[in-house]
Amino acid sequence: MARNLMKIEDFDRVLGVEGYSDLLFFAELLEEIGKHGRVFIKEIEGTFGLEKKLEALISPALLSAKKKIGFIFDADTDAHSTRNKLQRLLSTLTGQAVKDGEWTNGVPQIGLFIVPGGSVNGEIETLVWQSWTSDPANAGQRQCIEQFIACMQNQQAKSRSADKAPVGALLAIRYDDDPRLGPGARANVFDLRRPEYDSLKTFLATF
Repeated sequence: MARNLMKIEDFDRVLGVEGYSDLLFFAELLEEIGKHGRVFIKEIEGTFGLEKKLEALISPALLSAKKKIGFIFDADTDAHSTRNKLQRLLSTLTGQAVKDGEWTNGVPQIGLFIVPGGSVNGEIETLVWQSWTSDPANAGQRQCIEQFIACMQNQQAKSRSADKAPVGALLAIRYDDDPRLGPGARANVFDLRRPEYDSLKTFLATF
């Protein structure tokens, strides 16, 4: 998917995500469920200053022109706080009662999904790592990655993200052309058919 060829004006369905690697990952998920080409994926460019970014994006013009507008954000270190903040913010900006994991019944429909899902803290990499490690076929490689991370921690080199570290270590070997989540998904390093993605795919299927 070329980054600059598609325009938001050409779509009546929009999905807002945090970054470009996320954009590529969710594009692969949409393709997996048969929604390829139906949704414009908008990169929010991180959560710093998120309120102002969403205020600029969710304009009266956007609300009147679209059928569905969804958002996927990381829970980070406090799923409860993140959920409450985003529900309040999106409800205020759209004039609808927005709830995590659901779509509203208004026009346009507004959806919100906080990953990894439920009350679990973390990010999209948390869900990906949980899914990948749940496959018995990956047990040996998982052990190698965990040993590497433990060794680095013993040398006072600790990642800020508990789940981006193992995913990055995996991709450094399995897809070293671009060891980020989105390109890794595009290269089929991860099995998007696994049941750990079912809730997220159900949310996206509403598009």
